[in-house]
Amino acid sequence: MTGPVDRRRVLQLAIAAAVTPALVASGAQGATPGDLAGQLPGRLIAPPPVPMRYTRSVARELVDGAFFSVTREFRVYFTGFAGGFMLHGQQTGASVDAPAKLAEFAALEEGRDESGMFPIALDPFGQIVSAAIANSPENALRQAVAMALDRLSAQPIGTDERAEFSRFFSAMQQAGQNVTAYLPTDLFAPVTRSRRDAQDIAFPDGLLGTVETVFECDWDSGTGLMQQARRDVLTHVDSTRRATFESWSLTAI
Repeated sequence: MTGPVDRRRVLQLAIAAAVTPALVASGAQGATPGDLAGQLPGRLIAPPPVPMRYTRSVARELVDGAFFSVTREFRVYFTGFAGGFMLHGQQTGASVDAPAKLAEFAALEEGRDESGMFPIALDPFGQIVSAAIANSPENALRQAVAMALDRLSAQPIGTDERAEFSRFFSAMQQAGQNVTAYLPTDLFAPVTRSRRDAQDIAFPDGLLGTVETVFECDWDSGTGLMQQARRDVLTHVDSTRRATFESWSLTAI
């Protein structure tokens, strides 16, 4: 078992690695040259002048393998302004699918209104302007892992291997939650049809942790807007895995 000082040093090195851009691998997978040509930055969006339906679903895997899923539906519409477009919206419904033992929490979640995220400012190319609700794909994962490791390094370091594993796994889970706290900057006008980002973290005692995100989408070639999108966030420590699945849609009413 490595001593406390060495273990602390390993965590500090992990944090340094987490904020190094070179360790984040991302790219467009499964897209043809024609696909990419239609998705490159610089393509102006042309939102319709009528209201649309926007949905967001989040399914988080629990300790026992069950999922806690929340779906929210919004009535949204676009208006133009000097810097691009404003996306206005109002929540029109919410549904929760959760284990019976979490019924009370599910009821609270179903009653929560997330209309406060609107309006959302978009530039002329459909990219979300506000850093308060969105993060670029190249930064989201790196920052999420760094935040989780920073909190982990501030905690007392013990010698019980099982407890330490639990702490490391919890840190990786937190990193995954940090990712889903922000929308992809290009959610409403995707830059690529598919991309994968992954961050590996070497913990003390030879444990390897990974946070991986996979984003896929379909878009409307006429408006340049997203029609459907999905982001899978997978966390691994050793052979233990946990998943969070997000999906969005933007369709005509």
